Amino acid sequence: MNEIIIPIATAIIGALIGTYGGAYFIGRKQEMRMKKVRAIAIKALRVLKKYSKQSFRNAENDFNTSLSIVEKRTILVALHKLGIPIGIPSDEVFNIQKIYFIDMVIDKDELDGIILQISKGYCDNLFYIDPDTYFAANYTLFAMRNIAKKYVRDVLSKSKCDENKKVWYPENWVISFGVGEYQSLRILHEQLCVDYIYDKDGNAIPEKMEQIIHEIDRGIWDNSLQSNYEIYKNAKSQTEMSNVFQTLVTQQPIIKDNSTIETGKQPESEPLDGKRNKKKQ
Repeated sequence: MNEIIIPIATAIIGALIGTYGGAYFIGRKQEMRMKKVRAIAIKALRVLKKYSKQSFRNAENDFNTSLSIVEKRTILVALHKLGIPIGIPSDEVFNIQKIYFIDMVIDKDELDGIILQISKGYCDNLFYIDPDTYFAANYTLFAMRNIAKKYVRDVLSKSKCDENKKVWYPENWVISFGVGEYQSLRILHEQLCVDYIYDKDGNAIPEKMEQIIHEIDRGIWDNSLQSNYEIYKNAKSQTEMSNVFQTLVTQQPIIKDNSTIETGKQPESEPLDGKRNKKKQ
């Protein structure tokens, strides 16, 4: 009997050890692998931290030379999703060898926060996403943002606002954009036709122009760049008609009883028997 039980027990124990032991070693190997990837991401962020309070553009060369292509492929999408402003120049395509940053100021505290998240393993699912596929999928959006920034620099910043709050743009500015580029700008063009981005002399305020460019880089104007102009115009027309109708309703005079208008008092109520008491002569 023991000759049968001992081989069976040995086989079961071996299977259990193999299963749980194998899972343990695979988990350990995976954890060691992720630690190496986290270290690469933290290394990249520390390169950027050296340029605290400067533009990300100043850190481009150091970032590209400090990390190998393999390292950048592993962590680049994760960094972008965590808030590092990686972009694509308007006249180029995505190039892993030369990473391009958007002109924004580096905040040391924000980078420390990202480093903390990575070190605790909260961002492990963001690593190993192919950057070529990721940035190619978003290429159209990056291209629209570059067109919008060109519009702000070459058109809006050179426009004037007169005393009647009418905005005047450079002559024939439309021809400097392609047909498709102009279509993507139409909503943005209308929404930026406001007087508070101009000084008392009617000139565009440089700080406001830079603020708008930074907002474009951060994606705040993406909805305006991607929306259909005709749908936008229809929605705007319906809103304007609704506002006009509401104004007419609120201005409609209230018709009151003649006796109320004349005397300012409510008319006398009828008695229960339907007869009024006549005044004495």
